[in-house]
Amino acid sequence: MSQENVEIVRRIIEAFRGGAEGGDFGAAFETGAVAEDVEWIAVAELERRSFRGREGFIEFMRGWTEDFEGWSAQLERLVDAGDDCVVAFFHQTATGKGSGAPVEMDYAVIYELEGGQLVRMRAYLDRAQALEAAGLRD
Repeated sequence: MSQENVEIVRRIIEAFRGGAEGGDFGAAFETGAVAEDVEWIAVAELERRSFRGREGFIEFMRGWTEDFEGWSAQLERLVDAGDDCVVAFFHQTATGKGSGAPVEMDYAVIYELEGGQLVRMRAYLDRAQALEAAGLRD
């Protein structure tokens, strides 16, 4: 089941990226692999808030990206963490709308699945902290 979960998360991320490029942050919900009441837990160091469902996730993403042009999040690696858990490492790039300054950031997301559906995502700025939270080490 672990490799299957990695592939489910990969499909969700690919659908998100494809939709995000066209401005549809909710595209991953069309895969059928995301629970209707999925929970997104934002990075604690920036704002520990929880968002629920498609509309909550879209609200978060719009707020997160509204001050940027050319926003992009590139998947670097997926790690099977067992127990229906997958850790993804991302590199985000963008340009500040007002300043024109380039912005780059690395982060990790823990994807939690139940019965082949994504039920929770937790974001971390510190990749080692994400691995530890998932019960792994770098």
